[in-house]
Amino acid sequence: MADETEKNVEELLLQGLTRQQVFQRLQHSAPARKLLFFINNSALPGDRKKHQLLNLLLVLLFTFITAKKLLAIFSFGMMGITMLLSLVVPIVNIYVLREVLRFHRLGYQFLFVLSLLSLLQPENHYLLEALLLVVIGAVSAFLYLKMFPKEALVPPEEASP
Repeated sequence: MADETEKNVEELLLQGLTRQQVFQRLQHSAPARKLLFFINNSALPGDRKKHQLLNLLLVLLFTFITAKKLLAIFSFGMMGITMLLSLVVPIVNIYVLREVLRFHRLGYQFLFVLSLLSLLQPENHYLLEALLLVVIGAVSAFLYLKMFPKEALVPPEEASP
């Protein structure tokens, strides 16, 4: 369930306020560090609209890989501890997909790191999987850098008392 502070930040950003204006408006209603996290974790509406198709491509590619993993897990048809352990990766993928669909900075960071770490797994050494993971990593890094440039974020010094 979404936090009330997160809802307020999202609502104000969707109204067209800048991150700095949102921070100024909500600084007394929530702890500064928490507020700063939610403000810097959310993409601005203009960036969402501008990168919507690229974000959709990223989600589709990552959904394909997650569905493929789930299909491989359930194709054996045996319930057991191994199957439950195998579900960890798809569950983490679903969480990351949720974050990317909500245009959250954390989702793009996780997706970039996870896609590159996935290249270490032997099951992903086939050309299609490796290519998809490299594309996912590149697109997530591009979107992260375009939607969350360092100069557009509220600096942590503002949260310090």
